[in-house]
Amino acid sequence: MNILVISHKPPYPPVDGGTLATLNMCIGLAKAGNRVTVLTLSSQKHPSSLDIIPDHIQNLINFEIVHTTIKTNIPGYIRNFLFSKRPYNIERYISLSFKRLLIKNLRNQDYQVVQIEGLYLYPYLKTIRRHFKGLISIRTHNVEHQIWDKIKKNENSKPRQLYFKFLAKRLARIEHKLSKMVDALVSITEPDRQWFINNGFTKPSITIPVGYFTDDITSDADPVDFPSICYIGALDWLPNIEGLKWFLDWVWPIIQAEIPGIEFHIAGRNAPEDFAERLMIERNIIFHGQVASASAFLSRCPIMIVPLLSGSGLRIKIIEGMHLNRTIIATSIAVKGIDVKHKEHLLIADKPEEFAHAVCSVINDPSFGKQLGKNALEYAKSNFDAVKLAHELTNFYEKILQ
Repeated sequence: MNILVISHKPPYPPVDGGTLATLNMCIGLAKAGNRVTVLTLSSQKHPSSLDIIPDHIQNLINFEIVHTTIKTNIPGYIRNFLFSKRPYNIERYISLSFKRLLIKNLRNQDYQVVQIEGLYLYPYLKTIRRHFKGLISIRTHNVEHQIWDKIKKNENSKPRQLYFKFLAKRLARIEHKLSKMVDALVSITEPDRQWFINNGFTKPSITIPVGYFTDDITSDADPVDFPSICYIGALDWLPNIEGLKWFLDWVWPIIQAEIPGIEFHIAGRNAPEDFAERLMIERNIIFHGQVASASAFLSRCPIMIVPLLSGSGLRIKIIEGMHLNRTIIATSIAVKGIDVKHKEHLLIADKPEEFAHAVCSVINDPSFGKQLGKNALEYAKSNFDAVKLAHELTNFYEKILQ
C-alpha cells in the first residue's frame, strides 16, 4: 500500500518515546512492503531536517518536513482560554504552510491510507477528508485527557489545577468525536483502545504496541560503577518531571540511607533550569542531559527506574529497557498496557517505601535482578518485533479496504 503518515513532530531524531514509536512503526511498515511517506512539522522544540536523517532510513521512507515556530506563553494561554474551543497544546500546531503541503500531497499522490500520529493534528482532519477519499486512520499514543486529569489530581497549585481540569475536558471532547472524523483507530495499548470503544468509537480498531528492531539497539557501552541506577525520559514532559521529582523527594533518600554509595544516572532533554540545577548539585546524582543514544545510556547501568505517577499509552523506554536485558522497577501506571508480571519480568511499586525496597532488593541480590532482565528480554522478543507488528497493521488496513 501507499501510506501517508502525518506527525506533529519529526520521527527523526528519535529523542523521546513518541518519536521512536513513530519512527519504528514507519520503518516497520516499509520493511513490510509498503511505500511510506512521512509529512511532519519541525519546530524549535523538535528540530529536524533531511540532512541529518541517515541514508538507510531515507531509502525506506520519504520525508517531507515543514519548519515552523511554535510559541507557548502566558498571553497565548489566556487568548486560547477565552477565545478558542481547542486545547492550546493542539492549537499551537496549526500551520498554513503545513496545510498547503498536506493538500499538495493528497492531490498528487495515490495514497490508500492516511495515518495520523496522535491527537495533535486533529485540526487537519477536515482538510484531509476534503481532499482524500481513502482510509483515514488515527494512531493514538495515549488517551490524552487522562494524562492531564491525573496531573490535575497531583497538582497543589489551585490555578494550575483549574487549568489542567479545563484542558482535560477540552481534550476529552475531541477524543469523543474521533469516531465521526476517522475510519479506523490504532491504539498502542489495549486499555486505551477499550476506552475509545466504551466512549463511542464504533469504527474498526486494533491494538498494535510499539515495535523494536533488536539489531539496531546499541548495547556495547562501558558500564558504570556498581551499585547504580538510571532514568531516562524527556524532561520537558510534565508527567516525567512529576514522577522524577516524586522519586527524588520520597524514594531516593530511603535508598541512600540503606546503600550510601549508590549512584543515580539521569538523562533527559530540555530540563527546566531550576530542575537541571538541582540534578547537577545533589549528592551521588550524575545528570547527563540529552544523550546521543538512549540504548547506549541504558546499557551502562543494570537497573532502570520508571517512576511515573500520571500518563496514558505505553512507556516506550520500558520496552527498550526490556530489549536491553535491564532490571526494571516501575510504578503500576508506567507498565499500564504491557502484560508483564510483577517479580517475573520486572518489579512494580507505587509507594515510596515499596519502590525503595524494590531497588535495594535487586542491588543486594544481583542474581535476582539478572533473572528479571533475562525474562524481560524474552518477553520483549516475543511481543514487540517491529516488522511482525507492521505486518499486522498492514493486514488490518487491507481488510478494511477490501
